This record gives sequence, C-alpha cells and structure tokens, in this order.
Amino acid sequence: MLLVSIGLTSCGASKELTSEVNAAKSSLQQCQDEVAQLQRELAQAKNNLGGTDDQLTQIQAENQSLRSQLNSMQSQLATVTQQMQASSDDYGTWFRVQIGAYEERRIDNSLETTDQLSLETRNDLQKIALGRFRVYEDAKQLQTQLQAMGLKDAWVVSYQDGQRIPIEQALKK
Repeated sequence: MLLVSIGLTSCGASKELTSEVNAAKSSLQQCQDEVAQLQRELAQAKNNLGGTDDQLTQIQAENQSLRSQLNSMQSQLATVTQQMQASSDDYGTWFRVQIGAYEERRIDNSLETTDQLSLETRNDLQKIALGRFRVYEDAKQLQTQLQAMGLKDAWVVSYQDGQRIPIEQALKK
C-alpha cells in the first residue's frame, strides 16, 4: 500500500511537474519568439544605420567638395580684387604730379585719361596732374624731370581710395 501511495503521489507529482514543464516550455518558446523578434528588429536597425552611414559619408564628401570650391572662389575673388585695386584710383594710395591749377583757362574734361592726365576741379580751380604712381619716389622722379624741363611749379599730390589727402598723411602709411 505504501508503494501504491508512493506511486500515486509520484503520479500526482509527475502530473504537476509535467504541467510545470509544459508551462516552462511554453514560456521558453515565448521568450525565444521575443528574442527572435528583437533580433530581426536589431538587424533592421543595423541596416538602416548602415544606410545612414553611407548617406553621411556622401554628404561629408559633398561638403568637402563645396568647401574646396568656396576656397577656390575666394582665392579668385582676392586675385581679381587685387587686380582691380592695382588699376583703380578708388583703392589704395596713389601719387600724381600736379603741374598747375587754373581758374580761367580750362582743359576740356573729356581729354582726361586715368593713367596719364588727370583733370580735377576743386574750389573753382581746375587742377592738372600727370602720371599715377603707387610709389612716392616714382612720382618724385617725374616731378624732378618736369621741373628740369621748365615746369618749376610741379609738385607731388596724393590720393587715398580716390580722395585727395595731404602728402604727409600718405607718406605715413
């Protein structure tokens, strides 16, 4: 009877254990399904991230190319600006040799040339100047040659960014 009771107890315990094992198997299967789903989501996220890396690399390459183009354009702009400044009275310091200032007799302004002959009217006087120099000594040399030719009143005048300034101010720069 003891054996039967142990057998029944064992059978009852086996049914409970079997039920627990089945519940555990079911729970384990759910966990495995969830892990599989999470692994699929992780793989999809990695694929999406990989695409983003490719896009980021492409955008960075385009950005670098645009920066290079910008640097090239800035360099070209600086060169053109220097060329314009070198050839224009509106930039920098210039020296000319003034040979006269006249109130009555005037030269027609249409005869003025940027490099050789400058006609400027200030205070009802037409001022006539020759040459255009960046270097004071070059203007001074022309003054000396003009004075040797008989133009005793020739003198050097200066301009800064297109405006006439005192020679002392120009020489301080």
